[in-house]
Amino acid sequence: MNQNANPYAAAQTGRPGTIGCRVHYFTEVASTQDLARELARGGAGHGEVVVAERQTAGRGRLGRSWHSPAGVNFYGTFILRPAIPLAQVATLSLVAGVAVAQALETVAPRIVSLKWPNDVWLNGRKAAGLIAEAVTDSNHRLTAVLLGIGINLNLAAEDLPPDLSDKATSVLIATGNLCDRAAFADSLFANLDARYSETIAHGFDPVREIWLKYSALTGRRVTVVDGPKRIGGVVTGIDREGALLLDDNGVTNRILAGDVSIEGAYD
Repeated sequence: MNQNANPYAAAQTGRPGTIGCRVHYFTEVASTQDLARELARGGAGHGEVVVAERQTAGRGRLGRSWHSPAGVNFYGTFILRPAIPLAQVATLSLVAGVAVAQALETVAPRIVSLKWPNDVWLNGRKAAGLIAEAVTDSNHRLTAVLLGIGINLNLAAEDLPPDLSDKATSVLIATGNLCDRAAFADSLFANLDARYSETIAHGFDPVREIWLKYSALTGRRVTVVDGPKRIGGVVTGIDREGALLLDDNGVTNRILAGDVSIEGAYD
């Protein structure tokens, strides 16, 4: 876990309290999420981010592994210190999704969409995933949120694992263009700081309106699987708490968690 020359140094804001104020850069870690947790418990400030060239045990939502080859993508975990109720932590992954989508627009315009709750797509295939994990004290009070973001930037098609070849993509695959990862990180930090600050100041609703414009689900029939439960319906949007809204023959179901399967898309 050696920390070498930081290619993301130029993207650091250097301003305490802003996202990207300090970048902890590593060539290889087990998981940026785990390292960020250690730093958060040690007092790392709001906006500090752990970035790695490669993860040996990267993970995504629901404990799934995250394919993390070296030197081509962005793998990072942001330490956030929001004064919000614990129940609102999940909303921050939706806020981050909007920031990632806006950053991707700068390198892959007009092909970006969002799949509730935590995926970002390019041309209908997954290019990024997000995870928001709460850190609490002994009294179960929120002390930090660890916002993990993995984005496929310069991953080549031949380097995708066989089981992901028809489900995943990257900026390079989708556009044919290599992405300057440091410049992209600068855009990501700025967009995330803006959307996070907006949410803290005015609530989720303004960012929700942007999220809906990127939605890959609205108007589509889906099935949501949450453990033994399966709920189907047509997506009508998300509400002010970030819940997915499904219309099932005139009855609106409010979905807080689950895996979404879309007709004609991957599971």
